[in-house]
Amino acid sequence: MTVIYLTDDCIYHILNYLQNNRSTLFNCLLVNRFWSKVTIPLLYANPFSRLKDGNKSLIINTFLLCLNEEERNYLIKRNNIQKKLNSKLFQRNEIKLIYEYPKYIKKLSKFSIYNSIEHWYRQQIKITFNNNDNINNNNTLNDNMPLFIKATFYHMFLRKSNYIRDLEISLNLLKQDIFDINSIIINDIKISNLIILRLNSCYYKTHEIFYEFLKTILKNCKNLKRLDLMDIDLYYNSNEISSIIKQQNELKEFNFYGFYKLSSNDIFSSLEYQKNSLISLKFHDINFQHCILQNVIKLHNLKSLEIIYCYGMTLELCQIFEFASFKLKELSIKNIWGSNITSKIIKYLGKYLQRLKIENINVEIMNSIIQYSLELKTLDIYSGCHINLSILPYLKNLKIKNLNIYLNAFIIESFFTKLAENLSNTITKISFVTAVNEISLLKFLNGCYYNNQIINLNSLNFNQKFELKPLEIILNYIKNKNFNLKYLGICGLDKIWNIKELILLNQIKEKGIKLVEFRDNFKECDYQLSDY
Repeated sequence: MTVIYLTDDCIYHILNYLQNNRSTLFNCLLVNRFWSKVTIPLLYANPFSRLKDGNKSLIINTFLLCLNEEERNYLIKRNNIQKKLNSKLFQRNEIKLIYEYPKYIKKLSKFSIYNSIEHWYRQQIKITFNNNDNINNNNTLNDNMPLFIKATFYHMFLRKSNYIRDLEISLNLLKQDIFDINSIIINDIKISNLIILRLNSCYYKTHEIFYEFLKTILKNCKNLKRLDLMDIDLYYNSNEISSIIKQQNELKEFNFYGFYKLSSNDIFSSLEYQKNSLISLKFHDINFQHCILQNVIKLHNLKSLEIIYCYGMTLELCQIFEFASFKLKELSIKNIWGSNITSKIIKYLGKYLQRLKIENINVEIMNSIIQYSLELKTLDIYSGCHINLSILPYLKNLKIKNLNIYLNAFIIESFFTKLAENLSNTITKISFVTAVNEISLLKFLNGCYYNNQIINLNSLNFNQKFELKPLEIILNYIKNKNFNLKYLGICGLDKIWNIKELILLNQIKEKGIKLVEFRDNFKECDYQLSDY
């Protein structure tokens, strides 16, 4: 029999298809030289993503081997002052690396990098103090050594990577001595391929460094698809940021978080230069002004708008939305202002909505949704401190297909019974994005059984790990009460199940139910371009 060999092109496409399955990719590393050459760039494109604790230390140790002499000396010098770690950790190692791992990085996520470094640091402190488990984590992380390591790693990544497409950086890192504005920020970093830029934590004391960095962005980046500004002091830099916005070829997503000292309309007036391409806009913790909304309503291709914990909105300002040039598909509102304001916004922007996310929903808001959002397909309800049970009967009047519920820990169990009783027969999928206890789960499923209207529910989604009792409740519901369920989403399907749990899982599968890892299927919709 003739053996059919896959060509290198086929292998390349197969490995690319597996790029989000890190454990499988690691198994491919040692097959042969070609497989290794293809796999390494995939593994190190986003090396800090979804790491288990043991792998966090391994990845940090690997990147420590990639530091140059300047970076090693910087950490050794700082460690000699801090006296926290064994300086041998930062000395030159004779191990010759096969690959230059940092050069393959495409995504730098601040949270993931910081989390890995802080975990590694805690482990090293424990080793330094002879595995003393009583070392106070607060004491270990309140010193400056983790900050120096973070700054050094960013210095290395910006210096060596040729492919960075997604950069999130706290600009306070640039204050550290390892960064030389003249030689590094201006000349050496390679950011011309950036399509996502997230800048945060820049206050008055760092505005000069921020200014130099912005000039570098302005000079090199023309193809940003997404720009985030978080906790940025714009008093000194609004002109530069406005220029960055104006010069982009096709900016699609623009996010504002916590603006300080907002002194001019330059930032918002610059949005007009992107009115043909901008489809997603987020406001977090800003003070609404007339000029802001006047510029927003001109964005005729806008599809998604998020307004989170903002202030300054009034009924008079809301009326500006009546003249919006766009047909909004997705709207998210979480604020403490009056429900009359939220209802007005829904009135003006709700006609074409397909998804609506609402916190502190009440009867007035529900009536507005029913009246003005006739094309709505997905509703997200955030409970806040409490939820008004009087809204639940109104669910029957909505023709939605998907219901996502975000609950706090204080929701009374009668909520789940009332919820099940009032679901409409158009709903095919329900997701509980926060954990549901066993009693509440039982009440909800029993309520679904006795609600004769629910004939199309085919997908249940739970953002939690299930053990024996919840699985028994689910299986009993499937056996005796629901013949339409097709999908069950839960967290941690790859965990180590015990024998009894495995038996229940297999029985659920035998009933024709497909078990899937929980995903918020609507988190990254067509209108939020967070992955490129």
